[in-house]
Amino acid sequence: MLNLQISKSRHKKKISIALFCVVLLLCLLLVIMDQTKREKRVRLGNEIFVSQYFSEVRDKRVGLVVNHTSLLPEGMHLVDSLTEKGITVASLFTTEHGFLGDKEAGQNIRDSQYKGIRIYSLHGDIKRPTSQQIKGLDVLIYDIQDVGARFYTYIATMKYILESASLENIPVYILDRPNPTGGLIIEGPLLDRELESFTGPCPVPIRYGMTCGELALMMRGENWIPKHTDIRVVKMKGWRRKYFWKDTGLNWIPPSPNIPLPKTTLAFPGTSLLGGIGLNHGIGTQNPFLQFGAPWLDPQTIIQNMGEKSVQGVILSQITYTPRSLPGKTAYPPYKDRLCRGILISVQEESAFRSLEFTLDLIRTLKNHFPDNVKIITDKFDSLFGNDWLRHYIEDKISYEELKELLKKDEDAFRQQRKPYLLY
Repeated sequence: MLNLQISKSRHKKKISIALFCVVLLLCLLLVIMDQTKREKRVRLGNEIFVSQYFSEVRDKRVGLVVNHTSLLPEGMHLVDSLTEKGITVASLFTTEHGFLGDKEAGQNIRDSQYKGIRIYSLHGDIKRPTSQQIKGLDVLIYDIQDVGARFYTYIATMKYILESASLENIPVYILDRPNPTGGLIIEGPLLDRELESFTGPCPVPIRYGMTCGELALMMRGENWIPKHTDIRVVKMKGWRRKYFWKDTGLNWIPPSPNIPLPKTTLAFPGTSLLGGIGLNHGIGTQNPFLQFGAPWLDPQTIIQNMGEKSVQGVILSQITYTPRSLPGKTAYPPYKDRLCRGILISVQEESAFRSLEFTLDLIRTLKNHFPDNVKIITDKFDSLFGNDWLRHYIEDKISYEELKELLKKDEDAFRQQRKPYLLY
């Protein structure tokens, strides 16, 4: 009996040891997997700056151009990270949508404070820093996540920062970040210089396929800003031009209320144009820019008649929906409170989907089947597209084939023009 008890005790001890070893092994595997994930993750420019370059701004008065996206991968805001290291952050500058990123498009933002540091709004009466605002600063640092479309205003703010800094001989660090639309695909016409504005700050295509650091260097190299502008790009590590956001290993922070998902950025360069011709482009819904419609639209006709090439990489589904006023996102969406028939765009293959090509073929289909409903309803349509080509097509002044050929020439020209400025 005693031997049996001893045997059972030894057996239980062996089981306990085995279980402990299994748990220990699982813990080690989790640590290894987490380390592997970290190694595969793209390292942002701000991460590199904080770990390797922050000593360059020690004992200097620093101005930061930041918003809610200016987080290090661990979740700490760049402002907090630098102040924790003893850096003197003298002032902050922020963009459209505000420091917290919760203001709707076009809304004027007032100056405010963050932990006692003055925040100057660059989306109100003033859109570029004044000499008084940057007086006394030794360096400016730009760290904002963009979406890769010419008419998204963050690149205009970057340009204005660079111009203002050049007037005062202040160096500007650009802490580089991924372009969520990738670095290979180029779509759209070069902006007509006569149409330059806050939503079109420089002559690049709608979808330009460059990081903010690369674009800043191109601005200087092409004389879009003064040649003497002191730009210091802190490159990412591990980013590739073929990457879309899912490849970066990074968490997505919506850059603005109507860009909730990385896939939203893929549709945005094209479907943004639809609001200018009388369609609801998903504004006032939970899928901005990834769906569109109107009370008069027949989605089945659209799906059946769009070209095969233009719908590559996506699945189109018929839907009905009612755009609503959404606080913090939009107050007056097109067809507010009216039932719309439309189409939901489900992006399946990022590298195959060309949002502008899709949108242009959609407009061609609308012209063929709903000619009385396709009308330009905004005087900013040319500025948004970049020139008058699309308007001329809608007005039957040029053919669809002529439009596509003109676009191809601009896209090919830009692909060559940007080469000297690519960092990855």
